[in-house]
Amino acid sequence: LGAFGIIEWTSSEEDSVNRMANDMVYNDITLFIAAGNSAGRGTIGTPGSAEDAITIGALDKDSSIAAYSSQGPTEENRVKPNIAYVGSDVMSVAHNTGDGYTAFSGTSMATPGAAGVAALMLQANPDLSPFEVRNFMQETAEYRACTYMGDAAGIDGCDDNDAQNIITKNRQNNVYGHGEVRALESVLAAAEKYYVFDSSMQITIENDPTHDNSHTHLTPKDSIEFTTSGGIETIQWRSNHIVDDWTILHSYEKTDTEGHVSAIDIIHQLEHLPGIDLDGNHTISIRGLKSNSSGGHSSSPLVTIDIMLMDTASAFMPESEDTPGFTFLAVSVASVIALFVNQRKLESNSIYEKD
Repeated sequence: LGAFGIIEWTSSEEDSVNRMANDMVYNDITLFIAAGNSAGRGTIGTPGSAEDAITIGALDKDSSIAAYSSQGPTEENRVKPNIAYVGSDVMSVAHNTGDGYTAFSGTSMATPGAAGVAALMLQANPDLSPFEVRNFMQETAEYRACTYMGDAAGIDGCDDNDAQNIITKNRQNNVYGHGEVRALESVLAAAEKYYVFDSSMQITIENDPTHDNSHTHLTPKDSIEFTTSGGIETIQWRSNHIVDDWTILHSYEKTDTEGHVSAIDIIHQLEHLPGIDLDGNHTISIRGLKSNSSGGHSSSPLVTIDIMLMDTASAFMPESEDTPGFTFLAVSVASVIALFVNQRKLESNSIYEKD
């Protein structure tokens, strides 16, 4: 979310907007807010001052703080921003040109870059909460003291000194926050929250997307087909409607190099979730695990497939007369009836012969 520019908020309005921002985070939305372009100490306002939002400062190309980037503390004396990202001379599309590009500067250019890193983190580990995204990005950021690149201590929100830098490496300050975002380190931290990341293990989806927006169409009779490499021992899968709840694919053995997740299993996992339409678009994530030398498990990169479930109602219908199961039952019943009739005829003939 970009900065709003200069807006005259009343105290009540500021509280309301910040509360709504925090509520979004508590409802599992990872919220990035531009710090603003007002420069100088104490210029981060609503909603960048919201406690749980990830507030982004802007850096120049040399990783020093941009002169225009708003700084903390907030009116509530909260240290902000949280982290910083390059926001100066960022190439973007030029409006009303059709295909032109131009360079823009501002915290509103830095914020999408930081949010893009978070998107990669969630792709690597969709079970992350907004607070975990924030913490991983802060912990892996490259620390920037206020005096970095010649910023004067005690000026424009710079509250570091050499002793503090030595004692506390990653002390958040009102200029750079926790420091400059490091994309690769953030994504790896997300991927390795539960397991050691091992890129030598790979899962390849074999289904071809069905012409419609790259979604693979599946009826209850279909499956997601995949192949594996790198010695994967266990396959886990989940719908992205379900957080942190993976299903083990029991049909996959550790010696296998291919497998499938059936549409019927996906339907049965989703059918009891409130507010979910079975027919329609869904995203399925699959990962592989194997034991490692440390006694734990390593995980393959996560793969996802966008699917469109179709005709799901047929998964809950009894077998029709045309199905093999019904035919077998009908033949069996007919055979029993025929035997019964023949037996009665034999008994009748026997009685007549005795008479």
